[in-house]
Amino acid sequence: MATVEKPFRIVIVGAGLVGLTAAHILSKTDIDFVILERHENLTPELGSLLSLWPPTFRIFDQLDLQDKLEPVLNPIDNGVTMSADDGSIFTSWNPGELIKKNHGYGLKVTHRPLFIEALYQSLPDSAKARIKVKKHVFKVNVSDDGVVVECTDGTVERGSIVIGLDGVHSRVRQCMQAMEEGRAAPSISETPKSPYVTTYRMVFGSIPIPPTLPNNVNHECASGRVSTQLLTGNSLAWFGVYEALDKPTSERIKYTEKDKEEAIQRWGHLYTAPGMRVRDVFGLQDGNFGMINLEEGRVDKWYWNRIVLASDAIRKLEPHAGLGYNSGLADVVVLVNKLRRLLETTRSPDTKALEAVFADYQEERKKDEPIVHDMSMRRARAYAWLSPMDKIMTKYIIPYTSFGVYSTNRIYGPVVSRAPVLDWLEEKSDTKNLKIPYAHHPIVKGKKSKNALSRNHSYYNPSAYIGVVIAAALTGVGLQYYHRILTMISPKAT
Repeated sequence: MATVEKPFRIVIVGAGLVGLTAAHILSKTDIDFVILERHENLTPELGSLLSLWPPTFRIFDQLDLQDKLEPVLNPIDNGVTMSADDGSIFTSWNPGELIKKNHGYGLKVTHRPLFIEALYQSLPDSAKARIKVKKHVFKVNVSDDGVVVECTDGTVERGSIVIGLDGVHSRVRQCMQAMEEGRAAPSISETPKSPYVTTYRMVFGSIPIPPTLPNNVNHECASGRVSTQLLTGNSLAWFGVYEALDKPTSERIKYTEKDKEEAIQRWGHLYTAPGMRVRDVFGLQDGNFGMINLEEGRVDKWYWNRIVLASDAIRKLEPHAGLGYNSGLADVVVLVNKLRRLLETTRSPDTKALEAVFADYQEERKKDEPIVHDMSMRRARAYAWLSPMDKIMTKYIIPYTSFGVYSTNRIYGPVVSRAPVLDWLEEKSDTKNLKIPYAHHPIVKGKKSKNALSRNHSYYNPSAYIGVVIAAALTGVGLQYYHRILTMISPKAT
């Protein structure tokens, strides 16, 4: 009797931003899936900010989501960098226009709750039915032919693989690492040490747009070990106060209402936009604000056996550069592309074949990891200065050189150009004749776009990046700031 192949089924843990987008992607395939979400409500209580970059819009285009999501998106028409201490302006320019010329799409931001609601409501009913809430995963079992995921309510989900999209404190990651090391997973009541490190924490929320400020402007104010942000959209504004901890930590911290109030009082005098201080901003909000740690880092191993991780379960980026969701979505795109190719040859791949796909996925996604992390970390430190060089970059190098344009074109640009697309879905928007062409295009009806760059294409070179920073420091600051910089670096060198 012929062996009947077992249907392939993915069990996804986590129905956040990336999980919901994964549901859209998988609904465009013939792959069966289920998504388990711990919380009862998919929409977060707090109104935080989410940034969307050009590669993400390419995926939305392929998924026919552009028109459905556009009503909740806000363009950024200008970016202003200021002193948080005295309100003086360092720089004012529009990187979005340059990015749009380079990549076909500009920068947009959105209100996280509204965006999640739009993502969910635009799912087909068949995909919505696959999302199960109040499913708190506590155990993952693997065997030669599949996985079994157990939830605290007694329910069990079986599948071929598990994808952990369950965030910074991923339970799937904890179970995976425990099995790989031959030990029991920590109890769900425990608080295991995070693989990430927290250098900054943030107080955040949303408010009506202050009447004195224009719409669609991102204000970022810098100071020593603290920075502020006030970004105005079409009809709403988002604020944040970023504060460096006394000492970096990997401990999980839950902040109280008292902690939030103390932070507001501590930094109430700082500017957050022209004519606006932190205390003014908090006078406009209704008390619905949060305080969280901003973890940074990544884990070394992204998979084991029939378990694979993505997004915040494998990396955490500080949010100043707004790359978190965009990077997590790219993980899923690459992973699903590779799984689809494997399933074209067998509908029931063995563990060895799956691990080979997972290893290939990790290797491909890790190529740009150092650059993405560097961009996120540098942007955070450019505003809440941890060193004299951070201050020099923000106050003297960037305003008096074309470093912003250089980094947009030569550092960020190549990362965008190499971003993946879903290789089986048509891209409707025209991505030809761009200043920085994309390296990857979908293969539809056996044809690939001729507008593709080599996979090895890159403008970026780490040593060149360091070199340009040094060159900019020497040429851009000029003699008028030479004495000031020497004094900051070494007070005795005067």
